[in-house]
Amino acid sequence: MSAAFIRAAQIKQTVTYLDLVAAAVLGYDYCLTFRREVKYVWTSHLSLGKVLFFLTRYPVFGETALVLYHQFAVMGPEKCDIIYKTIGYQLGTGTFIAESILAMRTWVLWHRNPYIGVALICGLVLFWTPVFYFLQESLNSLVFTTAPEPDTPGCFLLTQKNILFAVFVLITSFETLILTLTLIRFIPLVHHKKTSLIKVIYRDGIMNYFYLCILSICNVVVLLTAPRGYSTLLSALQRVMHSVLSARVLLHLREAVSKPTTFGTQEITGLETYSVPNTRLRFEAASSFFMGPEDGAYPMRDLRVSRSERRHPQLSEDEDDWEAT
Repeated sequence: MSAAFIRAAQIKQTVTYLDLVAAAVLGYDYCLTFRREVKYVWTSHLSLGKVLFFLTRYPVFGETALVLYHQFAVMGPEKCDIIYKTIGYQLGTGTFIAESILAMRTWVLWHRNPYIGVALICGLVLFWTPVFYFLQESLNSLVFTTAPEPDTPGCFLLTQKNILFAVFVLITSFETLILTLTLIRFIPLVHHKKTSLIKVIYRDGIMNYFYLCILSICNVVVLLTAPRGYSTLLSALQRVMHSVLSARVLLHLREAVSKPTTFGTQEITGLETYSVPNTRLRFEAASSFFMGPEDGAYPMRDLRVSRSERRHPQLSEDEDDWEAT
């Protein structure tokens, strides 16, 4: 048995460990959030948010199972090529769906501003078109070799174009755009009292970027500096994290929106506190967008509070129409 094959087998074992970590993270998160999923998603009416949730939540289980299968099954080069390409395109598509959810959440933060919506759509096109191009080029360049021992499980990569790092650079760049728009919207609220929903939205946005950016940077470093066999070291984990975090975004929104604020003084805008006697309110977390009206989410634009009821009449006209997202 050659030294090169032994080294390749050691690299493959390390990659397998990280794939198992990704599967463990996915399973652990599912156990933690399953009860909330049943409560806030399964029993709700059909809406865009529900469809997006299932699209980002469940395909990753099949992808992760396929990742583990190719690590432990005995396969020839031809089958390895098919499996790798299937996994690669699935990971790309799943990540795109997760990023689209984050983009729509950002659009909602801007009260569905048409200019922001166009900017986000253009961002998806401009960043994700080259993402799929580089992904396709990388997958088409894969060449596998047969293991010296016929019963050796897994796939052994012989050559591959070193361009996959561009995929993670582009994904990180798009996530930076999302974070920038989120922070621009958040800065005016820094010194104001914020509702629990507003806190959830911005916390998720910032923390998601933090986790995913670190993983993307690690992926770029590995792809540029590590031996060829490490090219998929963190791919499965990053895909799982995209699924987990985007699903949690939708779960947290539904959980926050499901909690009505009642009685006396109500925090409506996150900027000011209004006195609304005997009124039951629900904050709008993209209510008509991510949740159906039957689920009890009502747009704040339909709620009007007279100026005489405000605690702080010095609010500007722009602030009068500010909606809780």
